[in-house]
Amino acid sequence: MNIINLHNNSSPKDCYYILDSNVWLPILGIDDEPTSQHYKIFFDKIFKLEHAKIVLCSLQLSEILNRLLRFHARKLYDLKYKSRSGSPKFTEFYKSEYRCSEQFKLQYESIIDDIEGYFSHIVFKDLTDAEFSVITSFDSKKSDFNDHYLYLLAKQESAIIITHDADFFGLDIEVGTYNFKLYKSYTDSIKPKN
Repeated sequence: MNIINLHNNSSPKDCYYILDSNVWLPILGIDDEPTSQHYKIFFDKIFKLEHAKIVLCSLQLSEILNRLLRFHARKLYDLKYKSRSGSPKFTEFYKSEYRCSEQFKLQYESIIDDIEGYFSHIVFKDLTDAEFSVITSFDSKKSDFNDHYLYLLAKQESAIIITHDADFFGLDIEVGTYNFKLYKSYTDSIKPKN
């Protein structure tokens, strides 16, 4: 396990990176963390390197698309139905009204265009030759399935995961973060015990 404090070492190298969804989402339009700007700057630095690549898998692409589309749908829903009696539940609105709308189509195409704009530095990879039991066996107290999948993909591709999520602590991969708590947990774990 090696956790890199990106505050002190923010120069990417020519290698594979996996950006956690909490890093992708601010890059693509959901900016809910004060540290998001740091990750955007690191992302831009990756694009200045000729051989640095960002690994994106089908599972993560699905997660990102769904989160972004729901984010935009929520804004529309709140605008249309806020404080109105008899309004549909958000999930009903999303499935029966928003997904059938021109706004959905335009938003989807906009997100796809944004992702395609990064194709020069994206490689699409999924797990290969992984056994079902390996993919589905993880400690749910420490992570979720998607994080586990990204961890396995990082091992397969010798990639560095860039994340703000503490779920990647204690794994045998390299992780880069601006999360001081995650980095401190790592440094505390490697200090010699008295």
